[in-house]
Amino acid sequence: MITNIEKYKHKCKIISDLHDVSTFFITPSGNIIFEYIDQRKLNPLYHNDKQNLFSLLNFEPDKQYSFPVIKKTYFFENYIIISVLQNNEFIGTVVIGPTLPYVLFEQKINGIINDFHVFTHREQVFNYYKMIPIISKEKIIHLGVMSNYLINNILLSPKEVAYENNLLKQKSIGMEPTNIISEKANPYEASHHDPLLEKQLLSIIKEGRIEELRMFTKLEEETTGVLSKTSHVRSKKNLGIVAIAIATRAAIDGGLHSEIAFSLSDSYIQRLEDLASIEEIDNLQMEAIFTFTKRVSEVKEQQHTITVTICKNYIYSNRFEKITHEDVANIVQLSQSYLSVLFKKEVGISVSDYIQKIKIEEAKNLIAYTNTPLSEISSLLQFTDQSYFTKVFKKFEGITPKQYKERHHLI
Repeated sequence: MITNIEKYKHKCKIISDLHDVSTFFITPSGNIIFEYIDQRKLNPLYHNDKQNLFSLLNFEPDKQYSFPVIKKTYFFENYIIISVLQNNEFIGTVVIGPTLPYVLFEQKINGIINDFHVFTHREQVFNYYKMIPIISKEKIIHLGVMSNYLINNILLSPKEVAYENNLLKQKSIGMEPTNIISEKANPYEASHHDPLLEKQLLSIIKEGRIEELRMFTKLEEETTGVLSKTSHVRSKKNLGIVAIAIATRAAIDGGLHSEIAFSLSDSYIQRLEDLASIEEIDNLQMEAIFTFTKRVSEVKEQQHTITVTICKNYIYSNRFEKITHEDVANIVQLSQSYLSVLFKKEVGISVSDYIQKIKIEEAKNLIAYTNTPLSEISSLLQFTDQSYFTKVFKKFEGITPKQYKERHHLI
């Protein structure tokens, strides 16, 4: 039983008026108790039918969430779903939206119109997209946090909400979770993928770093270009083929046998061509990236005994900590002298040198891909001072960190 319905009406109206978005209050049985839409219309691509909208969102009115859920339709719209609690009892859901994460260019809108064969509604579709408020991926998280606090008097952190949404999305497609964080793009310029992010991603695949891939920033829709002006689905497929081809090359460079890599690539591209929706294409692309990274990881692990693999993983996982040969030996419960012989026989360098090597590899990434000062990088990686950092860096790279930055800094 919903009491104080006027209170919730007032709160939803505040959200609608403040952010120029529609709001709906839906009971667990699926009835819309009230809505604030003003002069706004739902997308003509689903015939202004709210039930069609709920189907697109996979919205289940009787399902309760402990955080604001951000849902995206095939048409780039974002919606916020907030479970409403009264005296700790679930009484319904507030749906907020639609919003767009960025301005849609004419090519993308035309691609959608062509894909769904709604040529007679072309003008309506263009007008619809012009009316939707633009709220970036980062800001919509904050809007969800603020709305949840206003409605339920529960304050969550934006970081927590972003993490929970990512976890929910990955679970829904049966994939290992990644910490997906959107990147900002200038909505008034033609956008393409960020080469900096691409280089980072290729490095992760090449090194077989599954754990790092889970924390990697996904290349979002707004950071990719348009490879087909007539069909958005075709454009996404073309982008997916490019991504799979690049991941294949990175995996080969990482040690995966070329025949295996190309066989995987052919299989994924063939599967890609059979797909019909944007979500399926995105999911398959992410699956391919995870598969290539995992295969490289397996190849690298097979090169060494379990003991040495454990040591290498420990060193990498603790590269930002102060670790010694003794710490590593304790992890595998071996004497330092025995581990020294075993490790050098398989890896080719001593444990201490390998620790330094991994730290310098991380330093190179920080220098190339971030604006972190060299002094701070030295401190982050637990070098005793910047002079020693420079000495070790030069030992492995033949040049100083400063010289490396002059040659390789990408920002």
